[in-house]
Amino acid sequence: MVQDEVGIFNLALNAIGKRDQLSSTSERDRGAEVCRLWYPVIRDQVLSSAPWPSCKMFKRLAVLARKQPGDWTEADPEPGYAIAYSCPADMLHPRYLTNFASFSLSSYQGGVKALNTNVEQATLCYTFRNYAVTRWESELQMAVAYGLAANIVMPLTGKAQRANWLVEQANDLILSARVEAANEGSERFESIPDWLMARGYNNPGDNRYYYPFGTLLSNPGTSK
Repeated sequence: MVQDEVGIFNLALNAIGKRDQLSSTSERDRGAEVCRLWYPVIRDQVLSSAPWPSCKMFKRLAVLARKQPGDWTEADPEPGYAIAYSCPADMLHPRYLTNFASFSLSSYQGGVKALNTNVEQATLCYTFRNYAVTRWESELQMAVAYGLAANIVMPLTGKAQRANWLVEQANDLILSARVEAANEGSERFESIPDWLMARGYNNPGDNRYYYPFGTLLSNPGTSK
């Protein structure tokens, strides 16, 4: 396992065939420059795309607004919900309320990110901005490294086929993390797609609500 961001950069550079090792993320080097450009985007996308245990947090939410009697006004929660809560400041992606009730996200009065629900005293499970690389699972480290490599290989080497392979490796790690969580009962899917069945998913559906995962990484080798 690597201990910091420069370790992730070096894994990504190694994955595209670069032998030189960076000693700092701030080096004046073309490889370091491209890594710095893509790393925050890929890191946040990968962290949001699966329920990584190292990034799991719970917090009791603070009320922003309650639905007042009468017609809906802009000071009320999103239409259809009774309560708007402020989202945790360190939230990267929501997962579920601890009673598994439904909710939605919105911007309250054009500013604060709000979670809208009908639940009193809501407690949220969410993915927090855990940017301490040393605390990540090895699978998370490798998913970020492969995702980063997939997006730097074209500007550094122009090898589209390699980019395709790298993003597949990253997404396979993400999907495996989803399946593992689903089999443990901590996440579920609205339906069971073929790729999940092939990977051993066997947790039956229920009426609990989970916020959708973030998207898988796109394929840079075939993008226009």
